Amino acid sequence: MIGMLGAVSPAVNALEGRGFSVEPSVSLRETLTSNVRMQSTDARSDLITEVSPQVRLSSSSGRLKGSFDYSLHGLLYARESSSNEVQQALRAQGTYEAVDDWAFVNASASVSQQSTSAFGTRSSDSALIDSNRSEVFNYSVAPYVRGRLGGIANYEARWSWASTSSQSSNADSTSQTTSLRFSSDSATFARLGWSAAYSRQTSEFGNRGSRKNDSLNGTLFYTVTPEVQLSARAGRESNDLATVGTEQYNTWGWGGTWAPTQRTRLEATRDHRFFGNAYNVRFEHRTPRTVWTFTNGQDVNITPLTAGAANPVTVFDLLFAQFASIAPDPVQRAALVDAFLQNNGLTRATLANGGLLTSTASIQRHKNFSVALLGLRTTLLFSAFRSESRAVNSTASGAGDLANGNIVHQNGFSINASHRLTPQQALSVDVSQSKSSGSVDSRSTDLRSLTATWTNRWSPFVDFSLSARRSLFGSSTNPYNESALIANVRVRF
Repeated sequence: MIGMLGAVSPAVNALEGRGFSVEPSVSLRETLTSNVRMQSTDARSDLITEVSPQVRLSSSSGRLKGSFDYSLHGLLYARESSSNEVQQALRAQGTYEAVDDWAFVNASASVSQQSTSAFGTRSSDSALIDSNRSEVFNYSVAPYVRGRLGGIANYEARWSWASTSSQSSNADSTSQTTSLRFSSDSATFARLGWSAAYSRQTSEFGNRGSRKNDSLNGTLFYTVTPEVQLSARAGRESNDLATVGTEQYNTWGWGGTWAPTQRTRLEATRDHRFFGNAYNVRFEHRTPRTVWTFTNGQDVNITPLTAGAANPVTVFDLLFAQFASIAPDPVQRAALVDAFLQNNGLTRATLANGGLLTSTASIQRHKNFSVALLGLRTTLLFSAFRSESRAVNSTASGAGDLANGNIVHQNGFSINASHRLTPQQALSVDVSQSKSSGSVDSRSTDLRSLTATWTNRWSPFVDFSLSARRSLFGSSTNPYNESALIANVRVRF
Protein backbone atom coordinates (compact mmCIF):
# COMPACT_ATOMS: atom_id res chain seq x y z
CA MET A 1 0.00 0.00 0.00
CA ILE A 2 2.83 2.41 0.81
CA GLY A 3 4.34 1.76 -2.59
CA MET A 4 1.01 2.41 -4.28
CA LEU A 5 0.84 5.83 -2.59
CA GLY A 6 4.45 6.77 -3.12
CA ALA A 7 3.48 9.46 -5.60
CA VAL A 8 1.32 11.25 -3.06
CA SER A 9 3.45 10.89 0.07
CA PRO A 10 4.92 14.44 -0.23
CA ALA A 11 1.46 15.79 0.66
CA VAL A 12 1.75 13.98 3.97
CA ASN A 13 5.39 14.88 4.52
CA ALA A 14 4.60 18.54 3.97
CA LEU A 15 2.41 18.45 7.05
CA GLU A 16 4.84 16.61 9.33
CA GLY A 17 5.57 18.75 12.33
CA ARG A 18 2.96 21.31 11.34
CA GLY A 19 -0.37 21.68 13.06
CA PHE A 20 -1.98 24.09 10.60
CA SER A 21 -2.32 24.11 6.82
CA VAL A 22 -3.94 26.36 4.22
CA GLU A 23 -4.62 25.50 0.58
CA PRO A 24 -6.28 28.19 -1.57
CA SER A 25 -7.23 27.35 -5.14
CA VAL A 26 -9.32 28.60 -8.03
CA SER A 27 -11.05 26.69 -10.83
CA LEU A 28 -12.38 27.76 -14.21
CA ARG A 29 -14.93 25.41 -15.78
CA GLU A 30 -16.62 25.71 -19.17
CA THR A 31 -19.70 23.56 -19.80
CA LEU A 32 -21.38 23.27 -23.20
CA THR A 33 -24.77 21.68 -22.57
CA SER A 34 -27.53 20.67 -24.95
CA ASN A 35 -30.37 21.30 -22.46
CA VAL A 36 -29.56 23.94 -19.87
CA ARG A 37 -33.11 24.11 -18.45
CA MET A 38 -33.67 20.34 -18.54
CA GLN A 39 -36.86 20.54 -20.63
CA SER A 40 -38.65 17.70 -22.38
CA THR A 41 -39.56 20.10 -25.21
CA ASP A 42 -37.82 23.25 -26.44
CA ALA A 43 -34.40 22.09 -25.23
CA ARG A 44 -31.97 24.99 -25.28
CA SER A 45 -28.20 24.70 -25.52
CA ASP A 46 -25.95 27.07 -23.58
CA LEU A 47 -22.36 27.72 -22.60
CA ILE A 48 -21.87 27.96 -18.83
CA THR A 49 -18.79 29.64 -17.37
CA GLU A 50 -18.11 28.71 -13.76
CA VAL A 51 -15.45 30.43 -11.63
CA SER A 52 -14.81 28.76 -8.28
CA PRO A 53 -12.38 30.14 -5.68
CA GLN A 54 -11.83 27.73 -2.80
CA VAL A 55 -9.94 27.58 0.48
CA ARG A 56 -9.18 24.57 2.67
CA LEU A 57 -7.96 25.00 6.24
CA SER A 58 -7.01 22.34 8.77
CA SER A 59 -5.64 22.34 12.31
CA SER A 60 -4.40 19.33 14.29
CA SER A 61 -2.53 20.94 17.19
CA GLY A 62 -3.22 23.37 20.00
CA ARG A 63 -6.66 23.93 21.42
CA LEU A 64 -8.45 24.01 18.06
CA LYS A 65 -8.64 20.86 15.94
CA GLY A 66 -10.72 20.60 12.79
CA SER A 67 -11.12 21.35 9.10
CA PHE A 68 -12.76 24.02 6.91
CA ASP A 69 -13.50 23.62 3.20
CA TYR A 70 -15.35 26.51 1.53
CA SER A 71 -15.89 27.45 -2.10
CA LEU A 72 -17.92 29.92 -4.17
CA HIS A 73 -19.26 28.99 -7.59
CA GLY A 74 -20.05 31.91 -9.86
CA LEU A 75 -22.21 30.74 -12.78
CA LEU A 76 -22.49 32.82 -15.96
CA TYR A 77 -24.83 31.68 -18.77
CA ALA A 78 -24.12 32.84 -22.32
CA ARG A 79 -27.81 32.77 -23.33
CA GLU A 80 -29.75 32.56 -20.07
CA SER A 81 -28.01 35.50 -18.39
CA SER A 82 -31.04 36.19 -16.18
CA SER A 83 -30.20 32.94 -14.35
CA ASN A 84 -26.65 33.98 -13.44
CA GLU A 85 -26.03 33.10 -9.80
CA VAL A 86 -23.48 32.37 -7.08
CA GLN A 87 -23.62 29.05 -5.26
CA GLN A 88 -21.81 28.15 -2.06
CA ALA A 89 -20.33 24.91 -0.78
CA LEU A 90 -19.09 24.44 2.77
CA ARG A 91 -17.97 21.52 4.89
CA ALA A 92 -16.50 22.47 8.27
CA GLN A 93 -16.19 20.85 11.67
CA GLY A 94 -13.98 21.35 14.69
CA THR A 95 -13.48 21.07 18.44
CA TYR A 96 -12.11 23.81 20.71
CA GLU A 97 -10.66 22.86 24.10
CA ALA A 98 -11.67 25.81 26.28
CA VAL A 99 -10.41 24.37 29.60
CA ASP A 100 -7.76 21.68 29.67
CA ASP A 101 -9.35 18.23 29.58
CA TRP A 102 -12.69 19.53 30.92
CA ALA A 103 -14.60 22.08 28.81
CA PHE A 104 -14.97 21.79 25.03
CA VAL A 105 -16.99 23.24 22.16
CA ASN A 106 -17.94 21.24 19.08
CA ALA A 107 -19.10 23.13 16.00
CA SER A 108 -19.99 22.21 12.43
CA ALA A 109 -21.39 23.90 9.35
CA SER A 110 -22.31 22.89 5.84
CA VAL A 111 -23.80 24.44 2.73
CA SER A 112 -24.90 22.22 -0.14
CA GLN A 113 -27.29 21.94 -3.07
CA GLN A 114 -30.24 19.61 -2.34
CA SER A 115 -33.33 18.45 -4.20
CA THR A 116 -36.48 20.08 -2.82
CA SER A 117 -38.78 17.25 -3.93
CA ALA A 118 -38.04 13.63 -4.73
CA PHE A 119 -40.55 13.84 -7.62
CA GLY A 120 -39.36 17.08 -9.20
CA THR A 121 -36.87 17.47 -12.03
CA ARG A 122 -33.36 16.45 -10.97
CA SER A 123 -29.94 16.81 -12.55
CA SER A 124 -26.44 15.41 -12.17
CA ASP A 125 -24.89 18.90 -12.34
CA SER A 126 -25.84 21.85 -10.11
CA ALA A 127 -24.74 24.25 -12.88
CA LEU A 128 -27.89 23.42 -14.87
CA ILE A 129 -30.91 25.66 -14.23
CA ASP A 130 -33.04 23.68 -11.79
CA SER A 131 -36.13 25.03 -10.01
CA ASN A 132 -36.25 21.87 -7.87
CA ARG A 133 -32.92 22.64 -6.22
CA SER A 134 -32.32 24.58 -3.03
CA GLU A 135 -29.21 25.78 -1.23
CA VAL A 136 -29.37 24.31 2.27
CA PHE A 137 -27.49 25.68 5.28
CA ASN A 138 -26.76 23.56 8.35
CA TYR A 139 -25.10 24.92 11.50
CA SER A 140 -24.55 23.40 14.93
CA VAL A 141 -22.68 24.29 18.11
CA ALA A 142 -22.38 22.13 21.21
CA PRO A 143 -20.46 23.24 24.33
CA TYR A 144 -19.94 20.49 26.89
CA VAL A 145 -17.96 19.54 29.98
CA ARG A 146 -16.74 16.12 31.02
CA GLY A 147 -14.86 14.71 33.96
CA ARG A 148 -14.73 12.08 36.72
CA LEU A 149 -16.68 11.73 39.94
CA GLY A 150 -14.76 10.29 42.89
CA GLY A 151 -12.63 8.08 40.68
CA ILE A 152 -15.46 5.59 40.04
CA ALA A 153 -17.67 7.31 37.42
CA ASN A 154 -17.51 9.71 34.49
CA TYR A 155 -19.92 12.52 33.67
CA GLU A 156 -20.73 14.65 30.63
CA ALA A 157 -23.09 17.64 30.45
CA ARG A 158 -23.87 19.01 27.01
CA TRP A 159 -26.03 21.67 25.40
CA SER A 160 -26.38 21.77 21.63
CA TRP A 161 -28.07 24.05 19.13
CA ALA A 162 -28.64 23.18 15.47
CA SER A 163 -30.25 25.07 12.62
CA THR A 164 -31.23 24.14 9.07
CA SER A 165 -32.47 26.67 6.54
CA SER A 166 -33.18 26.67 2.83
CA GLN A 167 -33.23 29.56 0.40
CA SER A 168 -36.00 28.38 -1.89
CA SER A 169 -38.29 26.25 0.29
CA ASN A 170 -39.99 26.37 3.67
CA ALA A 171 -37.83 23.58 5.08
CA ASP A 172 -36.40 25.49 8.05
CA SER A 173 -35.87 24.22 11.58
CA THR A 174 -33.96 24.83 14.79
CA SER A 175 -33.41 22.48 17.69
CA GLN A 176 -31.94 22.66 21.16
CA THR A 177 -30.84 19.66 23.18
CA THR A 178 -29.75 19.50 26.81
CA SER A 179 -28.25 16.22 28.00
CA LEU A 180 -26.58 14.79 31.09
CA ARG A 181 -24.81 11.43 31.15
CA PHE A 182 -23.10 9.40 33.88
CA SER A 183 -21.12 6.24 33.19
CA SER A 184 -18.91 3.78 35.02
CA ASP A 185 -15.13 4.10 34.87
CA SER A 186 -13.73 1.33 32.68
CA ALA A 187 -10.59 1.18 34.82
CA THR A 188 -12.71 0.38 37.90
CA PHE A 189 -15.29 -1.96 36.34
CA ALA A 190 -13.38 -4.47 34.23
CA ARG A 191 -16.24 -6.45 32.61
CA LEU A 192 -19.49 -4.93 33.79
CA GLY A 193 -20.30 -1.26 33.13
CA TRP A 194 -23.28 1.05 33.29
CA SER A 195 -24.53 4.43 32.13
CA ALA A 196 -27.50 6.68 32.87
CA ALA A 197 -28.58 9.48 30.53
CA TYR A 198 -31.24 12.18 30.38
CA SER A 199 -31.96 14.46 27.44
CA ARG A 200 -34.52 17.13 26.52
CA GLN A 201 -34.89 18.19 22.91
CA THR A 202 -37.01 21.05 21.57
CA SER A 203 -37.48 21.45 17.82
CA GLU A 204 -39.17 24.18 15.81
CA PHE A 205 -40.15 23.87 12.15
CA GLY A 206 -40.37 27.40 10.80
CA ASN A 207 -43.40 29.15 12.30
CA ARG A 208 -45.40 25.93 12.69
CA GLY A 209 -44.85 25.53 16.42
CA SER A 210 -42.41 23.49 18.47
CA ARG A 211 -42.10 19.81 19.33
CA LYS A 212 -40.54 18.33 22.47
CA ASN A 213 -38.92 15.00 23.21
CA ASP A 214 -37.68 13.99 26.69
CA SER A 215 -35.90 10.71 27.38
CA LEU A 216 -34.36 8.93 30.37
CA ASN A 217 -32.35 5.74 29.84
CA GLY A 218 -30.22 3.35 31.82
CA THR A 219 -27.77 0.94 30.13
CA LEU A 220 -25.74 -2.05 31.30
CA PHE A 221 -22.62 -3.13 29.40
CA TYR A 222 -20.91 -6.50 29.61
CA THR A 223 -17.52 -7.21 28.03
CA VAL A 224 -17.59 -10.88 27.05
CA THR A 225 -14.10 -10.80 25.53
CA PRO A 226 -11.82 -7.94 24.49
CA GLU A 227 -13.43 -8.23 21.05
CA VAL A 228 -17.10 -8.58 22.06
CA GLN A 229 -19.28 -6.23 24.15
CA LEU A 230 -23.02 -6.57 24.79
CA SER A 231 -25.49 -4.01 26.17
CA ALA A 232 -29.09 -3.83 27.40
CA ARG A 233 -31.08 -0.71 28.23
CA ALA A 234 -34.47 0.49 29.40
CA GLY A 235 -36.05 3.87 29.90
CA ARG A 236 -38.90 6.27 29.40
CA GLU A 237 -39.59 8.95 26.79
CA SER A 238 -42.31 11.53 26.30
CA ASN A 239 -42.99 13.61 23.18
CA ASP A 240 -45.65 15.19 21.00
CA LEU A 241 -44.14 14.20 17.64
CA ALA A 242 -46.99 11.87 16.68
CA THR A 243 -49.87 13.29 18.72
CA VAL A 244 -51.46 16.65 19.53
CA GLY A 245 -50.59 16.39 23.20
CA THR A 246 -47.59 14.89 24.98
CA GLU A 247 -47.63 11.12 25.41
CA GLN A 248 -45.33 8.91 27.49
CA TYR A 249 -43.78 5.65 26.32
CA ASN A 250 -41.63 2.88 27.77
CA THR A 251 -38.44 2.13 25.83
CA TRP A 252 -36.06 -0.81 25.89
CA GLY A 253 -33.36 -2.23 23.69
CA TRP A 254 -30.10 -4.09 23.27
CA GLY A 255 -26.85 -3.78 21.38
CA GLY A 256 -23.58 -5.49 20.59
CA THR A 257 -20.14 -4.72 19.19
CA TRP A 258 -17.70 -7.17 17.64
CA ALA A 259 -14.22 -5.91 16.75
CA PRO A 260 -11.88 -8.86 16.12
CA THR A 261 -9.17 -6.61 14.64
CA GLN A 262 -8.48 -2.91 14.11
CA ARG A 263 -9.59 -3.39 10.49
CA THR A 264 -12.95 -5.08 11.15
CA ARG A 265 -15.88 -3.83 13.21
CA LEU A 266 -19.55 -4.79 13.48
CA GLU A 267 -22.03 -2.79 15.57
CA ALA A 268 -25.75 -3.48 16.03
CA THR A 269 -28.46 -1.84 18.18
CA ARG A 270 -32.22 -2.29 18.42
CA ASP A 271 -34.64 -0.21 20.51
CA HIS A 272 -38.40 -0.24 20.99
CA ARG A 273 -39.66 3.34 20.77
CA PHE A 274 -42.93 5.23 20.38
CA PHE A 275 -43.15 4.62 16.61
CA GLY A 276 -42.00 1.00 16.65
CA ASN A 277 -38.48 -0.37 16.39
CA ALA A 278 -35.40 1.79 15.90
CA TYR A 279 -32.31 -0.10 14.84
CA ASN A 280 -28.88 0.42 13.40
CA VAL A 281 -26.35 -2.02 11.94
CA ARG A 282 -22.92 -0.94 10.77
CA PHE A 283 -20.18 -3.15 9.37
CA GLU A 284 -16.75 -1.98 8.24
CA HIS A 285 -13.83 -4.05 7.01
CA ARG A 286 -10.52 -2.92 5.58
CA THR A 287 -7.72 -4.79 3.85
CA PRO A 288 -4.48 -3.31 2.49
CA ARG A 289 -6.27 -2.50 -0.81
CA THR A 290 -10.01 -2.46 -0.04
CA VAL A 291 -12.56 -0.93 2.30
CA TRP A 292 -16.10 -2.31 2.71
CA THR A 293 -18.94 -0.59 4.59
CA PHE A 294 -22.58 -1.52 5.12
CA THR A 295 -25.23 0.30 7.15
CA ASN A 296 -28.86 -0.57 7.79
CA GLY A 297 -31.02 1.51 10.11
CA GLN A 298 -34.31 3.10 11.06
CA ASP A 299 -34.99 6.05 13.37
CA VAL A 300 -36.72 9.41 13.72
CA ASN A 301 -35.28 12.40 11.89
CA ILE A 302 -36.22 15.92 12.99
CA THR A 303 -34.22 17.89 10.42
CA PRO A 304 -35.77 19.15 7.15
CA LEU A 305 -33.29 17.18 5.07
CA THR A 306 -34.64 13.70 4.45
CA ALA A 307 -31.75 12.01 2.70
CA GLY A 308 -32.05 8.86 0.68
CA ALA A 309 -28.86 7.71 2.33
CA ALA A 310 -28.80 8.76 5.95
CA ASN A 311 -25.11 9.60 5.69
CA PRO A 312 -24.30 10.21 2.01
CA VAL A 313 -21.14 8.37 1.04
CA THR A 314 -18.46 10.29 -0.84
CA VAL A 315 -15.27 9.25 -2.56
CA PHE A 316 -13.42 11.19 0.13
CA ASP A 317 -15.20 9.28 2.95
CA LEU A 318 -14.25 5.88 1.55
CA LEU A 319 -10.60 6.72 1.03
CA PHE A 320 -10.41 8.51 4.38
CA ALA A 321 -11.37 5.22 6.06
CA GLN A 322 -9.02 3.24 3.82
CA PHE A 323 -5.94 5.31 4.71
CA ALA A 324 -6.49 5.14 8.49
CA SER A 325 -3.59 2.74 9.04
CA ILE A 326 -1.21 4.83 6.89
CA ALA A 327 -1.97 8.22 8.43
CA PRO A 328 -3.73 8.02 11.84
CA ASP A 329 -3.67 11.81 12.19
CA PRO A 330 -6.88 13.14 10.54
CA VAL A 331 -5.25 16.21 9.01
CA GLN A 332 -2.40 14.27 7.46
CA ARG A 333 -4.85 11.64 6.26
CA ALA A 334 -7.06 14.26 4.57
CA ALA A 335 -4.01 15.63 2.75
CA LEU A 336 -3.08 12.13 1.63
CA VAL A 337 -6.60 11.46 0.34
CA ASP A 338 -6.73 14.75 -1.58
CA ALA A 339 -3.37 14.07 -3.18
CA PHE A 340 -4.50 10.58 -4.18
CA LEU A 341 -7.71 11.99 -5.68
CA GLN A 342 -5.76 14.53 -7.72
CA ASN A 343 -3.33 11.92 -9.02
CA ASN A 344 -6.15 9.62 -10.09
CA GLY A 345 -8.45 12.18 -11.67
CA LEU A 346 -11.08 11.94 -8.90
CA THR A 347 -12.97 14.49 -6.81
CA ARG A 348 -14.56 14.53 -3.35
CA ALA A 349 -17.97 14.08 -4.95
CA THR A 350 -20.87 12.10 -3.52
CA LEU A 351 -21.07 8.56 -4.87
CA ALA A 352 -24.77 7.86 -4.36
CA ASN A 353 -27.43 9.94 -2.68
CA GLY A 354 -31.12 10.69 -2.84
CA GLY A 355 -33.07 13.22 -0.88
CA LEU A 356 -35.92 15.63 -0.36
CA LEU A 357 -36.74 18.55 1.93
CA THR A 358 -39.66 18.52 4.35
CA SER A 359 -40.61 20.58 7.39
CA THR A 360 -41.81 17.81 9.66
CA ALA A 361 -40.40 14.99 11.74
CA SER A 362 -39.99 11.83 9.68
CA ILE A 363 -39.16 8.17 10.12
CA GLN A 364 -36.37 6.95 7.87
CA ARG A 365 -35.23 3.49 6.91
CA HIS A 366 -32.01 3.21 4.97
CA LYS A 367 -29.53 0.71 3.65
CA ASN A 368 -26.17 1.72 2.24
CA PHE A 369 -23.36 -0.41 0.83
CA SER A 370 -20.00 0.94 -0.36
CA VAL A 371 -16.72 -0.59 -1.44
CA ALA A 372 -13.39 0.80 -2.63
CA LEU A 373 -10.90 -1.37 -4.52
CA LEU A 374 -7.47 0.21 -4.93
CA GLY A 375 -4.90 -1.16 -7.37
CA LEU A 376 -1.47 0.14 -8.28
CA ARG A 377 -2.92 2.23 -11.11
CA THR A 378 -6.66 1.45 -11.12
CA THR A 379 -9.28 2.40 -8.53
CA LEU A 380 -12.85 1.09 -8.45
CA LEU A 381 -15.49 2.69 -6.20
CA PHE A 382 -19.04 1.44 -5.81
CA SER A 383 -21.93 2.67 -3.67
CA ALA A 384 -25.61 1.73 -3.51
CA PHE A 385 -28.47 2.87 -1.30
CA ARG A 386 -32.12 2.14 -0.63
CA SER A 387 -34.35 4.26 1.61
CA GLU A 388 -37.91 4.64 2.84
CA SER A 389 -39.21 7.90 4.37
CA ARG A 390 -42.57 8.69 5.98
CA ALA A 391 -43.88 11.46 8.22
CA VAL A 392 -44.30 10.74 11.92
CA ASN A 393 -47.55 12.69 11.68
CA SER A 394 -48.74 12.79 8.05
CA THR A 395 -51.36 15.48 8.86
CA ALA A 396 -48.71 17.97 10.05
CA SER A 397 -48.18 21.06 7.89
CA GLY A 398 -45.08 21.18 5.76
CA ALA A 399 -45.01 17.41 5.18
CA GLY A 400 -44.42 18.01 1.43
CA ASP A 401 -43.72 14.73 -0.37
CA LEU A 402 -44.64 12.88 2.86
CA ALA A 403 -48.16 14.39 3.15
CA ASN A 404 -51.31 12.22 3.31
CA GLY A 405 -49.40 9.18 4.54
CA ASN A 406 -47.21 8.98 1.44
CA ILE A 407 -44.11 6.81 1.84
CA VAL A 408 -41.22 7.85 -0.40
CA HIS A 409 -39.00 5.06 -1.68
CA GLN A 410 -35.60 5.92 -3.12
CA ASN A 411 -32.79 3.74 -4.38
CA GLY A 412 -29.71 4.20 -6.49
CA PHE A 413 -26.12 3.27 -7.20
CA SER A 414 -22.97 4.78 -8.60
CA ILE A 415 -19.79 3.26 -9.98
CA ASN A 416 -16.53 5.12 -10.47
CA ALA A 417 -13.58 3.51 -12.24
CA SER A 418 -10.34 5.43 -12.68
CA HIS A 419 -7.05 4.43 -14.26
CA ARG A 420 -3.79 6.34 -14.05
CA LEU A 421 -2.42 6.36 -17.61
CA THR A 422 0.86 8.07 -16.68
CA PRO A 423 2.12 9.78 -13.50
CA GLN A 424 0.43 12.96 -14.84
CA GLN A 425 -2.65 11.62 -16.68
CA ALA A 426 -5.71 9.65 -15.61
CA LEU A 427 -8.97 8.48 -17.13
CA SER A 428 -12.15 7.95 -15.09
CA VAL A 429 -15.71 6.86 -15.84
CA ASP A 430 -18.75 7.51 -13.63
CA VAL A 431 -22.05 5.66 -13.98
CA SER A 432 -24.98 6.46 -11.69
CA GLN A 433 -28.71 5.91 -11.36
CA SER A 434 -31.25 7.07 -8.75
CA LYS A 435 -35.00 6.35 -8.59
CA SER A 436 -37.83 7.79 -6.49
CA SER A 437 -41.42 6.58 -6.10
CA GLY A 438 -44.31 7.02 -3.65
CA SER A 439 -46.87 4.72 -2.06
CA VAL A 440 -49.71 7.27 -2.44
CA ASP A 441 -48.27 9.79 -4.90
CA SER A 442 -48.36 8.24 -8.37
CA ARG A 443 -45.35 10.21 -9.58
CA SER A 444 -41.92 8.61 -10.00
CA THR A 445 -38.54 9.72 -11.32
CA ASP A 446 -35.45 7.99 -12.65
CA LEU A 447 -32.14 9.79 -13.28
CA ARG A 448 -29.32 8.00 -15.13
CA SER A 449 -25.97 9.56 -15.93
CA LEU A 450 -22.69 8.56 -17.59
CA THR A 451 -19.56 10.74 -17.44
CA ALA A 452 -16.07 10.10 -18.81
CA THR A 453 -13.18 12.36 -17.70
CA TRP A 454 -9.56 12.71 -18.80
CA THR A 455 -7.29 14.53 -16.34
CA ASN A 456 -3.82 15.91 -16.96
CA ARG A 457 -1.60 17.39 -14.26
CA TRP A 458 0.30 20.17 -15.99
CA SER A 459 2.37 20.93 -12.90
CA PRO A 460 2.28 20.16 -9.15
CA PHE A 461 -0.17 23.06 -8.80
CA VAL A 462 -2.22 23.00 -12.04
CA ASP A 463 -4.73 20.34 -13.16
CA PHE A 464 -6.68 20.25 -16.43
CA SER A 465 -9.58 17.95 -17.29
CA LEU A 466 -11.96 17.24 -20.16
CA SER A 467 -15.31 15.48 -19.57
CA ALA A 468 -18.21 14.20 -21.64
CA ARG A 469 -21.59 13.58 -19.98
CA ARG A 470 -24.89 12.02 -20.99
CA SER A 471 -27.96 12.17 -18.69
CA LEU A 472 -31.42 10.65 -19.11
CA PHE A 473 -34.26 11.64 -16.78
CA GLY A 474 -37.50 9.68 -16.68
CA SER A 475 -40.63 11.35 -15.30
CA SER A 476 -44.37 11.40 -16.00
CA THR A 477 -44.34 15.24 -16.01
CA ASN A 478 -41.01 16.39 -17.47
CA PRO A 479 -38.70 13.73 -18.92
CA TYR A 480 -35.57 15.05 -20.60
CA ASN A 481 -32.15 14.11 -21.92
CA GLU A 482 -28.97 16.16 -21.81
CA SER A 483 -25.45 15.95 -23.19
CA ALA A 484 -22.49 18.09 -22.17
CA LEU A 485 -18.81 18.71 -22.83
CA ILE A 486 -16.85 20.13 -19.89
CA ALA A 487 -13.36 21.63 -19.64
CA ASN A 488 -11.91 22.51 -16.22
CA VAL A 489 -8.66 24.10 -15.02
CA ARG A 490 -7.77 24.15 -11.31
CA VAL A 491 -4.83 26.10 -9.87
CA ARG A 492 -3.62 25.55 -6.28
CA PHE A 493 -1.50 28.17 -4.54
